[in-house]
Amino acid sequence: MTLSKSQDQQTLLCPEGFTRIAVPGGAAYARRDVDKQQLMKLLAYDGEILKSSAKSRVRRLGHWVIKETRHHWASGIIGRARRQSRHSWMALHYLHKNGVRVPEPLAYIEYGRLGVVKSSAQIFQYLSFSYDVETYLSMRIREGTEAEFFSSFLAALAASINKLGASGAWHADLSGKNIMTRDGAVFYFVDLEAVEYGCPYDDEKRLKNHVQLYDSFCDALSDALLVPFIGAMLPEHLDLRVWMPKVRKAQQERRARIEARWAKQGPPTRLNPLREFRMEQPLEQERQP
Repeated sequence: MTLSKSQDQQTLLCPEGFTRIAVPGGAAYARRDVDKQQLMKLLAYDGEILKSSAKSRVRRLGHWVIKETRHHWASGIIGRARRQSRHSWMALHYLHKNGVRVPEPLAYIEYGRLGVVKSSAQIFQYLSFSYDVETYLSMRIREGTEAEFFSSFLAALAASINKLGASGAWHADLSGKNIMTRDGAVFYFVDLEAVEYGCPYDDEKRLKNHVQLYDSFCDALSDALLVPFIGAMLPEHLDLRVWMPKVRKAQQERRARIEARWAKQGPPTRLNPLREFRMEQPLEQERQP
């Protein structure tokens, strides 16, 4: 039986193995083995603050991360807050259902009434002993890891990204900071607010992702490593000899835009640690297609 769009969204909001729980001031969609008392107790702990801003707070409680978001009253009235707050939760379930590695979901909570969401919270797995792939690679380079490791690392990463694309989802910010790993062989995708699902992965989306990935790694890894990496993510109808010049050109334009913005506004708090290697000899220096 084919589900309607609204039925499919409801399935992603509260999939098999999850249930709706009424909580003070709102409702939660939680794993069936979590009762109301456990959920409220978890939400009450302060935990370790990982990130905080005027609109959101992210904290760690043992094996779990709680991401809380406050919504502007206007976005709540027009329904935008509800759509936005549910999107990453449903994207998480969509990817999980399609075999793409993401943090394990535990619960999603909406606070508000009559369809107006004032704030929301998500609880999902904390990826212990994991690093984003930019940080992970910078650590391995400084440790003096053999060059062969980087080829196997990139091959495994390409396979994970191909699985993401094959799922019918597209991550609009697939830079290295949004891909986590513990061992360089298994990868998890995060920052799921940027995921579109149930859409074709076309060449325009593919190019944007390849530019993001190339930009993440090119300061430390040479084209001898990165060209095969990009090639492993190309479908048969695309020629690597034509594709790579497009990637390089778009990456240079992207880098110029970012650095021009930093010159005006200042750099972000978190910088790609692989940028530190840009003035050094890249690994396996050799230019390919």
